[in-house]
Amino acid sequence: MSIKSNQEPAAAGEKTTAELHQVFSGAQDALTDEMVGRLVGALSTSAGLLDQLGRSGVDRAIPLLAGMVENGDLARVVQLARIVGAAQESMTDEMVARLTGLISGAMNLLDRLNRTNLDGLMNALPQIVAMFDYLQQQHLIDDLAHSLEEATALAATSPPAGGGLKGLWAIAREPDTQEALRFLLLLNRRFRNCRNKRQATQDGG
Repeated sequence: MSIKSNQEPAAAGEKTTAELHQVFSGAQDALTDEMVGRLVGALSTSAGLLDQLGRSGVDRAIPLLAGMVENGDLARVVQLARIVGAAQESMTDEMVARLTGLISGAMNLLDRLNRTNLDGLMNALPQIVAMFDYLQQQHLIDDLAHSLEEATALAATSPPAGGGLKGLWAIAREPDTQEALRFLLLLNRRFRNCRNKRQATQDGG
């Protein structure tokens, strides 16, 4: 091998080294203190972000997010978020005031119900329901409503009352009138007896 052939690779290596040195020198000259500070800050932020991701267990969330993306749940969540955002933007001051007033009224109603012994009403509710069940089973409510409807229709088509003592005497002489008065008297007597017994029980207790 000649001396010339050995000198050519050496010269090429020295040339490459010189070019690399020029590149690094140029890059070093181009890096200002501000650029170096920004680069260090970016690297520090990236390292902190990676540390936070590692502590938050994001590796466990990635499969869930992938599943949500695959079955479309993530898109639905995004749409829901957009709807909520649009609703928030469309809420005017008047709507907020009306909503606040509605909530305040509901709270006042609950407070009034609580002051009027709502617990006592809730305790009596089974008895009230049982009473209505009994009335329904005996068809008393249906019969009363049907009778009220027929009586209203008859009263509209019947001739008006003549008035005076003669007309009152004619009504009093009818058997239906006497039966109605008799029923009302019996009802009043029984109700008065029940109230007297209850009052006596309360006074004795």
